[in-house]
Amino acid sequence: MYEILIVDDHTHLVDSLANALPWERMGISAVHKAYSGEEALELLQYHAIDILVTDIQMTGLSGLELVSAVKDKWVKIKSVILTGHDEFQYAQEAIRQGICDYLLKPVANEELESTLRGLIADLQRDGELLVNQQKLSYLFRESLPKLRESLLYELLGGKIPPASVLRDKLKLYELPYQETDPVLMLCMRIEEDFAGTDLYSVSLLEYALTNIADEIFSPRFHIWHCKDDYDYLVFLVRPKQPSESSEKEWMEEAERLARLVQHQIKRFLKIKVSLVMSNWSSFPGEVPAVYHNLLSLFTDYIGFQTESFFHDLQERNVEEIRPLSELYASPTFMQLLEVEQWDAAERKMIKVFEELERRENKTKEHVFEAYVTIMQAFSYYVHKKGKRFNDIYGREAEKMLRLDAGWSIEPLREWSFHSLGQLKSYSGSLSDSFRNDLIKRVVRFVNEQVKDVTLQSVADHVHLHPVYVSNLFKAETGENFSNYVLRVRMDTAMRLLKQKDLKINQIAQEVGYQKPQYFIKLFKTHYGMTPQEYKSGL
Repeated sequence: MYEILIVDDHTHLVDSLANALPWERMGISAVHKAYSGEEALELLQYHAIDILVTDIQMTGLSGLELVSAVKDKWVKIKSVILTGHDEFQYAQEAIRQGICDYLLKPVANEELESTLRGLIADLQRDGELLVNQQKLSYLFRESLPKLRESLLYELLGGKIPPASVLRDKLKLYELPYQETDPVLMLCMRIEEDFAGTDLYSVSLLEYALTNIADEIFSPRFHIWHCKDDYDYLVFLVRPKQPSESSEKEWMEEAERLARLVQHQIKRFLKIKVSLVMSNWSSFPGEVPAVYHNLLSLFTDYIGFQTESFFHDLQERNVEEIRPLSELYASPTFMQLLEVEQWDAAERKMIKVFEELERRENKTKEHVFEAYVTIMQAFSYYVHKKGKRFNDIYGREAEKMLRLDAGWSIEPLREWSFHSLGQLKSYSGSLSDSFRNDLIKRVVRFVNEQVKDVTLQSVADHVHLHPVYVSNLFKAETGENFSNYVLRVRMDTAMRLLKQKDLKINQIAQEVGYQKPQYFIKLFKTHYGMTPQEYKSGL
């Protein structure tokens, strides 16, 4: 969908054109209006305009001057000139400025629609050229390494997509892994301090490390790697021809190659690394648990030792005591509340309690673990808003702050969903209050600064982006910001006209217009009479 800007210093003509055509059917999602060239330039700063329709003769910045400015800064915008001047020199100048079409006023709706449809077709062709398949294919191939790393990083964190989505991603990223494939995991810790080393040098070193591992493993294994949050390099490997040998033989071969990687890194890169290697696990379901187990091996068995190699050969029961994986899977409760994704937080809470219910050993420790984590997220949200628990939860706050290790699953579930619902309700009321307060501040500023007010000055005053202010003002008041400013200026001008000692040109400047003739034109369009006629009738 495209956006169009209509510019004319005759406000009724702008409004008429804005309501004249079937914009949505033409593929235009937003119609913006400006009543001067200067206002048009301001709107262009904050909206992705595709087509500009402007009068050629306007008070202040002319249409040709506007198009020239647009051509310098927004080269992709298609421009159409509307004018009542059927003179060759205008057409010549318009062509020099890169005008796409030149229409005489009054222009028929059918003619304007035909012209705009042609420009939209041109824009679509330009877009197709911009994203041609060959270029996209090249860019995608260039991005594949990062896409693969990102997917493995998500799997390590427990963010496992639905099976069909994962299969599609694996196929798209050309990763030869399938559901329930037996895999081995390697976790590598670099035993060097790179504090003070520039990012480029560290990135080159990491590339060299992974390249050595790829070169050594790739003849017999598929290998897939990423870097985790602790700057460890994590590798997932599986045999290319699993039927050639037994799992025991493949594991022995993987260990031999892993030790060779460690040796070659020291020989060629002159740095020491420690490695831990997992037992066989099932892809992708067991990947997060295996990863967290390898992290534990670093702390429990290797510690501060360097150049270590540890192979975890333990057969692990999937129901052994371990953390609730869903609690810590990304995005966490805290991350979801940070951006107020209430529905996603509720879905995550459902998954947490499903995991609690599935465990054969539903220990009180796991219930307490869930309580502490959820409570921590609630605390973060409440305090981030500058509030205390009493402000949101009232009398229930005392119960929330009493750590009760004796809770069972059902009372915890009821408390969690109820408390989340209260936070969501508070957020909604806070948003309403914020918007109302913001609109009041905008209205007050416009009335106080009517002489110099602009969308940018209002945005600066409330410390928000101009596009957000403009869209919010329209949504909350039903009126475009520029229309509201015009109305305030005209109302102010009418009040000033009642003061006998003020001249028309003084009043024009007081309400923000440097050119009295432009002010007179706007006033007459707005009230149906000139300022002088109004003043004479008092």
